[in-house]
Amino acid sequence: MTNQAGPSARRRLLSLAIAAALGPLGAMRGAYAQPEAVRRLVVGYPAGGLADRLARIVAEALSQASSSSFVVENRPGAGGMIATEQVARAEGDGKVLLLHNVDVLVSERALKADPGFDPLRSLTIIAPVARFEYLVVANAKLGLRNLQDLVALGRNTATSIFYVDTGPGVRMIFESLKRKYGLSLVGVPYRGLAPAMADLLAGRVELAMLDAATASAQVAAGKVTILGRGDANTARDSSKVPTLAEQGAEGLWVDTRIALMAPASTPQATIEQLRLLVTDVLKKPAVRSQLEQAAYHPIDAAPAQFTRAVAESFDHYRRLAQQAGML
Repeated sequence: MTNQAGPSARRRLLSLAIAAALGPLGAMRGAYAQPEAVRRLVVGYPAGGLADRLARIVAEALSQASSSSFVVENRPGAGGMIATEQVARAEGDGKVLLLHNVDVLVSERALKADPGFDPLRSLTIIAPVARFEYLVVANAKLGLRNLQDLVALGRNTATSIFYVDTGPGVRMIFESLKRKYGLSLVGVPYRGLAPAMADLLAGRVELAMLDAATASAQVAAGKVTILGRGDANTARDSSKVPTLAEQGAEGLWVDTRIALMAPASTPQATIEQLRLLVTDVLKKPAVRSQLEQAAYHPIDAAPAQFTRAVAESFDHYRRLAQQAGML
């Protein structure tokens, strides 16, 4: 007797054959990939900036490695908090994700006794992605080369020195320098990098903290000078620029750890499936090369270790906020 399987039966047999050929890992990825979906990768900053470049590298790599399409959605405003709240309040189905600097979230939380909306409780970290070097720079017309030059200028001028204020971490650094060295530093809030850069290059503000890619381009153009690193300077970073701590400002650093996150209501099984996909993608040499070309350093920490380190950094930001006189 002839066995005439229908279309649905044939598709099922084909799926089983493919799963058997791929083995356990293939079966796990197959389970992740069903059903096909459009997944939104929300970024709290405008298109064209450093955060957007990272998001597009990650989205393309994740799309190529799965049957889902990862689409970048820019939701700028409030230092990334608009995007953060949007994702935190989304349905926990794995289709709305946040790519954001977790240190911005931790430093924001450290400033508030009763935060109302608490991003650390409202989101779950899927996996770490990358960090970037964070440099303290000055308008080149000031002729400053390091932290000591800034201190000397600040102590010998009767006028205030203005800095670009783009968020709590930056404010903590400059306000701590202000109090430690008795400088007259005044923050000027900006909603984005473009207007801040325009004012920095025009001399309307004198100081800023920039990512290495942006800073290096302006150094090459003779527009700014680098005074030091405001980040933690991990061993994997290649920069020869001394940190503020190495120049005498002990404990003055903010980290720049960017992670992929999901609403806290997302089932653990979905988190683990996404985590497997992300960690697998970030091991690929081509993806790592793209990240490094965009001035990012891939983070190789295990997700559990990373999540624990983020939680422990709360105390650092709390101390830094107290040192800056912000509490």
